[in-house]
Amino acid sequence: MASYGGQQDFAVSAFMSKVDKLGGLVRKNRFSVEITPPNSLSSEIQASSINFLAKTISFPARAFGSTTYRSGGRFGLEVPYETTFEPVSLTILDTGNHAARKFWNGWFEHIQGVDAATGQNYNMQYYKKFVGTVKISTYSEEQPIKTAPKYQITLHQAWPKTISAIELGWENSELADFDIDIAYSRWTETT
Repeated sequence: MASYGGQQDFAVSAFMSKVDKLGGLVRKNRFSVEITPPNSLSSEIQASSINFLAKTISFPARAFGSTTYRSGGRFGLEVPYETTFEPVSLTILDTGNHAARKFWNGWFEHIQGVDAATGQNYNMQYYKKFVGTVKISTYSEEQPIKTAPKYQITLHQAWPKTISAIELGWENSELADFDIDIAYSRWTETT
């Protein structure tokens, strides 16, 4: 809606003109995910071979932890005291050889080994040795996917926090997928 001397213009063309000046609208299906695991992770599955299996991913959420500040006992004012970063949820398709599942299970095993056969004995890895990066990129509709993204979020010091189960059933013929919640220390954006 455009404004002309106090008048509002509700024409679609006025709306689209304003949107075009801001780079156009973004479609949710024009994205890519680039996973870079920690250098110390030894895996037979390369992240680059499964990146394209990302079905959905969310941009990171950011929130403030807050507390109530009281002045003279008369009123309470809510004020922020810290920034919190919520985990990013990634849904990834599974394949016949379960490559994506093996990759993420390998990263989990790298963080804390729980396989008695390998002698891991539940020892937790040092933080700097189990974090990597995740880049989430979006592209315009006219733009070939090979070119530079229009917008990119990089999750720094990222690591998998949870991996979901894969529900199987005789009555379900849908594609198998699973969710990964990715924790990180901070994120940056590039346009």
